[in-house]
This record gives sequence, C-alpha cells and structure tokens, in this order.
Amino acid sequence: MKLSKRLKAISDLIEPNKKIIDVGSDHAFLDIYLNKYKNCQCLAIDKSKHCTETAIKNAKKYEANITAITNNGLNNIKLKDEIIVISGMGTKNMIDILNFNLENDLILSSHTNIDDLKNFLKSKQYYIYKEVNIKERKTYNIIYAKYKGE
Repeated sequence: MKLSKRLKAISDLIEPNKKIIDVGSDHAFLDIYLNKYKNCQCLAIDKSKHCTETAIKNAKKYEANITAITNNGLNNIKLKDEIIVISGMGTKNMIDILNFNLENDLILSSHTNIDDLKNFLKSKQYYIYKEVNIKERKTYNIIYAKYKGE
C-alpha cells in the first residue's frame, strides 16, 4: 500500500504502538498503514457513511485491524491518550472539531488559514512540537502540536 506524500509525512510523525483517532479519515488509508506497519490502534472517523463503509472494505482488503465509525467529529468520543489526526479539511472545520478542553497530542494538516490554526492552538495552550511542509500537487503544512497546560 502506497500513501500520498502528505499521508506518509503524517505517518512519519507517529511512533509505533500508539493509539490514533483519525477525524475525517475518508477511506482510512492512513489508519490501515499505521496499523499494518506501525502496530497502531486506529479509530477512523468520518461524517460520511459512504466513507466509513469504504474504510471498512479497505481494512478487510489490506487485512488491517482498525475501527471505522460514522460520526460528526469527536462528538461523544471518550478521549484518553490518543493522538488526534485531522487532515484534508480547512482550519474552520478543524477549530469547530477541536474547540473544547482537550490535552491530546494533535497532528493537523489544514488546507487553509494556517496562521488562524496556529493562533487557535496557542489559545488552547498548545505548542508546535514539529512542523513539516510537503509539496505534492500543492504545499501542505503539517503541524504536530502538544498540550503545554497552564
């Protein structure tokens, strides 16, 4: 299974054996890759039932052990120590999803308004642990943010 440069760059930021929640997972290629090659436990979330069904089919096809659910962001999801990945959407949607009290590590790749995303993270007491720019069809900015607390 070959990932896009953007998804591969995201996977490179994740250490083996981590718990991942991938919001807006689309067809769960990142989750399948992380499960198969890094032994990560992955929860793939998408608001589209079609995407969730495709993710489940892809997991079977690639013999990956992931969970895929249809859900609106992180609503009704109990968070513990998972890394939250959100990629492939705009900053406004990301902020809507993340605008509550949380302390999880975040890996974010927004298509728009990177400065707004950075300001939001700062307001939530996060710092940028790593930042990567990937050139594919366009340039993607990937931020790994960690909670620093008060």
